[in-house]
Amino acid sequence: MKAFWWFLGIFIAFFVVFALVTYTVDETQLAIRLRFGKIMDVHDKAGIHFKAPFIDKIEKRDKRIMLYDSAPESVLTVDKKRLEVDSFILWRISDSKTFLETLNNTNSALNRIDDIVYSNIRDSFAKLTISDIISEDRRAYLESITNQTSDILKTFGVQVTDVNVKRTDLPDTNAKAVFERMKSERYQAAAKIRAEGEKEYKEIVARAEKESSVLIAEANKQAEEIRGKGDASALEVYASAFSKDPEFYHFWRSLTAYESVFQKEAVVLLDEKVDFLQYLFSHKAE
Repeated sequence: MKAFWWFLGIFIAFFVVFALVTYTVDETQLAIRLRFGKIMDVHDKAGIHFKAPFIDKIEKRDKRIMLYDSAPESVLTVDKKRLEVDSFILWRISDSKTFLETLNNTNSALNRIDDIVYSNIRDSFAKLTISDIISEDRRAYLESITNQTSDILKTFGVQVTDVNVKRTDLPDTNAKAVFERMKSERYQAAAKIRAEGEKEYKEIVARAEKESSVLIAEANKQAEEIRGKGDASALEVYASAFSKDPEFYHFWRSLTAYESVFQKEAVVLLDEKVDFLQYLFSHKAE
């Protein structure tokens, strides 16, 4: 029984000593071992590490990518419009030793990140118009801001992986004026498009009328040529018939003339001695 208690005491003492001289690092953490305020070493891999009991101090930091949702800030664009920009930043500790020496803790890091990001957004948006900021090219501007911010914060052991804008709003005092100006611009653009459409419509109509006139003139010309050829052919036929039977030709021509002159309900006063009526009276017919 006495041996059991000795064994239990040694077992407990072992674990107490083991806990005093070791510390564990989680997969999501990095650990800094300090001795009298001086950094002895940094461990960013998960596992068990040794320390001097009662002398070394262990500080741990989260090494995962963290989200910082900054407060909306006011910026001025190149076209003198004030915007309320609500942004967020993704960041992580890239150099734990430098981070501890310069910023020490997360609150200090967030304050520095906020200042630098706001400064870069303000300087970048000051060169852009509202249309640029809300366009598809905004992603390229934000990538430039991300790179600038990351380059500056490297000296603090911080890596910025992304700077993005959640919302870009106009202040209430400016929103109505900007809306009216944008509406006016759209009306002007619509009027210009309508004017161009009207001009093109008139050009098409004029071109069509010109082509139609040319086609009609060519058709009339062809019709006159055909009509002339038909009249010439008719004259040839008439001349041939006249040469073969002059008396019949005169008779047929007189009947044609009668048809034209004596229309329905027409009254014509002529002397029967007129040669034109020779085929209407029997003594002329004989």
